[in-house]
Amino acid sequence: MKILIISQWYDPEPTFKGQLFAEELVRRGHDVQVLTGFPNYPTGTLYPGWTMRVYQREVVRGVRILRVPLFPSHDSSARNRVLNYASFALSAAVGALFLPRPDVAYVYHPPATAALPALVLALVKDVPFVYDVQDLWPDSLEATGMVSDHRVLRAVAWGMRRLYAAATRVVVLSPGMRTLLGRRGTPEGKTDVIYNWAYESDLGTRRDSTGVAVATRPAELPHAFTVTFAGNLGSAQGLDVVLDAAEILRDDPGVAFVIVGTGLEEARLKQSAVDRGLEGVIFLPRRPVTEIGPILDASDALLVHLVDEPLFQVTIPSKTQAYLLTGRPVLMGVAGDASELVEKAGAGLTFPPGNAGALADRVRRLRTMSPEARAEFGTRGRLFYDETMSLRSGAAAFERTFERARPLRPWRLAVKRGADAAGSAAALAVLALPIAGLAVAASRALGTPVLFRQERPGRHGEPFEMVKFRTMNDARGPDGDLLPDGERLTRFGSFLRSTSLDELPSLVNVLRGDMSFVGPRPLLMRYTRWFTAAERHRLDVRPGVTGLAQVSGRNTTPWDDRLALDVDYVRGLSLRRDLRLLVATLARVTRRSGVVVDAESIMQNLDDARRDREARS
Repeated sequence: MKILIISQWYDPEPTFKGQLFAEELVRRGHDVQVLTGFPNYPTGTLYPGWTMRVYQREVVRGVRILRVPLFPSHDSSARNRVLNYASFALSAAVGALFLPRPDVAYVYHPPATAALPALVLALVKDVPFVYDVQDLWPDSLEATGMVSDHRVLRAVAWGMRRLYAAATRVVVLSPGMRTLLGRRGTPEGKTDVIYNWAYESDLGTRRDSTGVAVATRPAELPHAFTVTFAGNLGSAQGLDVVLDAAEILRDDPGVAFVIVGTGLEEARLKQSAVDRGLEGVIFLPRRPVTEIGPILDASDALLVHLVDEPLFQVTIPSKTQAYLLTGRPVLMGVAGDASELVEKAGAGLTFPPGNAGALADRVRRLRTMSPEARAEFGTRGRLFYDETMSLRSGAAAFERTFERARPLRPWRLAVKRGADAAGSAAALAVLALPIAGLAVAASRALGTPVLFRQERPGRHGEPFEMVKFRTMNDARGPDGDLLPDGERLTRFGSFLRSTSLDELPSLVNVLRGDMSFVGPRPLLMRYTRWFTAAERHRLDVRPGVTGLAQVSGRNTTPWDDRLALDVDYVRGLSLRRDLRLLVATLARVTRRSGVVVDAESIMQNLDDARRDREARS
């Protein structure tokens, strides 16, 4: 597969989906191209040895990289940040047009503006794209103080909804983020949760037989129980809690807090520590990933903290993965998904964000534990990382997402939807009188209402109300319950089913965009939870009035085969195939081939069949 990675940040800048990710995809047999800018993050100045050019091509360990110019900046100025984001978006959008067409594009967010090249490729070259959301806009813009004008924030929120809708698939880094996007209108069935990973090759360390790091203590670290925070020193990190906890523990010379990094809050925090006489707080300059490993390995506990904002409850700070990989106990001061992850992994202790007393208490608890108990935290964290958050497992998950997005080409879907709308409108106009006649006949044979309405899963599993002509009466047994379908199916209803005339009202669903003429049949809502991961691909397109499974046997095809045919249809989606299936459907309906008017008489419901299989296994 040809994969284009679009990211404003890329190696040698610190980023989580950079060269390691690209190399892993190459190792898996994919052709990978990267579109990025010239390195300037996080300092906002061009890295030493680099010169801004119109473009620069590189090949690094099998990965082809195209760098395009941008305005380097990363200070607190909103104007400069906008120029930084906009300049990359525009130059990358132009650069993307000169690259070979990929099968799928991958966009790393933030910033949201990095999606512009993918939108251009979707429009000009019909390229589907996967949008990887690392933080939520406008939430993070407001939380970090970058934007405070509510009119601007509302405009950004509107733009993000449009962007999520345009993306073929959306990837988020936590379950809570998927739920939040779902409440904002992005179907959860369109969104995949894929955890970030750490810089494994750079953070690799010597380990004992249990997997715990064996480290030589760097001279910069104090000879005390050391709690280390490493990363950006900004307002979102809320690191005053560290100074407050150090003040609570002032009388305990056996505890030290080490803060490694740089950022907008660095000078103020340092001055505050001096003013308060906190000798147990030590600041070290920012380290590249290749040099931070020994400090993390030699620390007794590793601290993660963010201020108590709703946004951060659905965030898993990227340093979490590095800490788990290192195999040291984690002190997690982030509410929501991040704390739940640490507790699930059994990798350390959690505390409420901003609560210095709770942080001081957790430090005391860790310090009084035996070395073996602390080592057990690290071992469990490392094991959890290897199984669920490693580069290997994450790249495999992205590979599945890319494969899922690949056939869903934007223009192909747009033309398909246009044909559905035009065709259904024309069919309803031509068939208006026959449909009205059938409605009258159904009313006389079955009474009112003449339409059968039922909630079914549409695209991405989102429910819609499907309409058909009624084919069964409401006969009930002595206990008051409806009789089985076969006993309620009327002679007139059997005629409607065998001729597929009961489907005519579904033309309204096609016109509204709930359904397509061709696609996987919309099954019952309760069946969805029984789909395998592969079978869920059938939900990536609108359900159809007819489909490959119906042409291949209608109701006589076993469930496994029927769902496999649905997935095959999605993976081989094409307009030419749709036309062939429509012609084949008309031929089968005319011959009444493969008709079973009472499907339950010859096969189990999907949920019953899968439940029985699960019980047998």
